[in-house]
Amino acid sequence: MKRRLAILLLVSGSCVAGVACAQFVYHSPSCRDAIGVFCGRGRLLALALSEGIYETDLQRVIAEARDAAGADEQDRHDENMEKPLFLRHLIATAMSGSFAARERISNDKIERAATLLRCQFRDDKAWKAALRSSCLSARSLRRIIADNLRTRQWISRQIHSRPDITDEECRSFYDRHRENFLQPVRLRASHLFLAAPPETQADVVEAKRVAIELAFTRLAHGEDFSELAASISEDEATKLRGGDLGDFSALRMPSDFFVETAKLRPQQTSPPIRTRLGFHIVKLTDSKPARQMPLDEARVEIAAALESQKRQAVLEKLIVDLSAQAEWRRPLP
Repeated sequence: MKRRLAILLLVSGSCVAGVACAQFVYHSPSCRDAIGVFCGRGRLLALALSEGIYETDLQRVIAEARDAAGADEQDRHDENMEKPLFLRHLIATAMSGSFAARERISNDKIERAATLLRCQFRDDKAWKAALRSSCLSARSLRRIIADNLRTRQWISRQIHSRPDITDEECRSFYDRHRENFLQPVRLRASHLFLAAPPETQADVVEAKRVAIELAFTRLAHGEDFSELAASISEDEATKLRGGDLGDFSALRMPSDFFVETAKLRPQQTSPPIRTRLGFHIVKLTDSKPARQMPLDEARVEIAAALESQKRQAVLEKLIVDLSAQAEWRRPLP
């Protein structure tokens, strides 16, 4: 009996020691650093709520940002100056993701986001092949989407309060930026959109081309533009209002889209148009000539710009605050 008890105590002690050792390794920067080097992730740069951020993580986000901006090798001389900024954002992202873990996201939102991704592939076979090449399953992709949506929702709640914009601020902004309110030609239009960005596979582009031609034929036979846009358009932001894009100028729209839209007469519907984003059928609903906007008319636009600036300042402060909460951070060279 005593021998069994001694063995039980020895086993229990070993388990406790093992857990304690694992916890030490998990929270020890030096151990996590060695593990990162051994596993090919490079040196440990920070611990954010026990989530490790490594050199490869930083290199990846810098490369993605440079690719998105179209930077070439000659632009890489200032990379060391950018590293602290990108590391701060990585830490803030990890922290916000941890804080957002309890956010509730509906299955409908997750499914809509997954469907938008799926629409970029010609069929289920191509979609599943893309998932396999990324080492993802449909379930793991939905988990990633859900995590991203939770994080966005949590961040939105941190900066949800609408900042007050005073008349004096609007007047000051207007006086300092009068040239911004020399209003160019403004159009209002609705569009039916099928996405086909540059990276879309050729057979998917061809399928979208056939689909947009079919939609144009249906319009020519008398179908209602708003109803058809609500039914098949892939622009989630406008389809539920019949594809209405609101008022816009050349500054707010891709140039290829604006040029084609400006050729239309009010209430005229275009044939299918191909832009760098995909295929459109456009219905011009209004056209306004260039003019100087008075302050009263520009007030809503000014208030929106000032509100955006204040929200951006709040967001930047949140990033700084989250980054400052890192458990450990390695000084960058």
